[in-house]
Amino acid sequence: METLKKVWTILVEKGPKLGLNLNPNKCEWSWLRASRTDPCPINELLREGERISSVPTDEICMLGVPLGSAQKNGEFVARKLFDRLEKVIFQLRDWEDAQSAFYLLRVSFGSVRATHFMRTTPFAHWKEHGERFDEVIRSRYWAFPFLQLPIQACLTPSLGGLGLRRVSEHADVAFAASFHESKVIARESWLEPPGLTHLGSQKTASYKIDFDTHKRLSEGAPTARERKRLIRVCEPHAGAFVTALPCTDDGNDTVMKPQLFRTAVAYRLGVPVVPDEFYCPLCKQIVDCVGDHASCCAKNGGLIKRHNRVRNLVMKFCREAHLSPILEKTGIIQKRPLRRPGDVTLPIWANDKGLAIDVAVTSPFCTAGMRATHPADSYAENQKHRRYDEGFKKSGYYFCAMVLESTGALGGEATSTLRQVFRFASRKQNAVHSVYAGRAWARLSCALQSSVAQNILVRTSAWDPRAGPEAGSVEERDRGREK
Repeated sequence: METLKKVWTILVEKGPKLGLNLNPNKCEWSWLRASRTDPCPINELLREGERISSVPTDEICMLGVPLGSAQKNGEFVARKLFDRLEKVIFQLRDWEDAQSAFYLLRVSFGSVRATHFMRTTPFAHWKEHGERFDEVIRSRYWAFPFLQLPIQACLTPSLGGLGLRRVSEHADVAFAASFHESKVIARESWLEPPGLTHLGSQKTASYKIDFDTHKRLSEGAPTARERKRLIRVCEPHAGAFVTALPCTDDGNDTVMKPQLFRTAVAYRLGVPVVPDEFYCPLCKQIVDCVGDHASCCAKNGGLIKRHNRVRNLVMKFCREAHLSPILEKTGIIQKRPLRRPGDVTLPIWANDKGLAIDVAVTSPFCTAGMRATHPADSYAENQKHRRYDEGFKKSGYYFCAMVLESTGALGGEATSTLRQVFRFASRKQNAVHSVYAGRAWARLSCALQSSVAQNILVRTSAWDPRAGPEAGSVEERDRGREK
């Protein structure tokens, strides 16, 4: 004790010269032997009004990390996690802007705090509270009142999910990653806790868990359509609208209306957008529960509006790249000068030749899409190149079939062409390429999914949830016809 008193005296006397001013009222004292309850001996050296508080051994906390007993650690984590969490969740639930509410949930303090405790505190100490946290975060009442989020929602967006990972699934590997990384930084040899499973960095380990979960879902899919959906939503940039920041700095492309965002999420997760099948009010065909028919119904000009929205956005990208794009240019094919094979035409692209970009959107759930491994590439080859390649041989233009899928996936040609356009645009806009490209993919994904969701809503709006599931159902209509 005398040595500690001397150290305190030295800090008090020489500390101010070094910019170190001790505040005893903010200091804490803990005995390493839990049975000791004596007050802090340094209090004898303090002035009146100053006091170092004593903290029980099982309640020690350093830098926001509880280091005491398992029970006290659990109570500390629960207090920090749920102090304001449920109040914030209720506020997000009542917020009309579902997209912004979802974005704030993903990056909110609650998720950040959970990650902090996952990396610093053994999950066994707060397992009950971690499972409760998962339940609160994924409660169906906060943003999607019409659906119960499936397991797919817990996957990372690159694997078709929403990024709402379960603490209970990732806490152990996160703690193991933090333990090994800290040991390397400290250059020390530590005794490894029992039951620690090290799978690499937290990012690598969590992705492996998500990958195994997605593989299990795909292999156990009840139908071929469900398996195809799980595969196609994993394509690069297919889920860019999920992580997009709803911001108007570069236009309104990334801002989705609440009903459109909810419908787009439901379509991505494969959950029913309506509880029962009914007849399409426009083409009189059956509208399925998951929205496949509505996303490809040719009536009412919905497909044309979707095509034009994507086309206009590609046009905007080319303008930002200063490529002098021309909309619906004629005279490209000499034998058929009135045809307009290029929705967006660039006068100069490579080797003194221009580029004609034909934009198209296809559904991977149609008959041809279900047969193809890559529906967008198959559509580009069979529907576009087979039709136009011969006419472009003697023209001064290259031809690009920029095909997108209703799930958000892009064909190989579309991806490579857009990457080059984004590179040109980032230079011309004097922007960091990674920042511009990330926003550009988000803008494209939001525009596409908003259009797909709009097509679904135009048709499903004929179904009235207040009238009961039988009001417009196929069975009821068929029984009426028989009578």
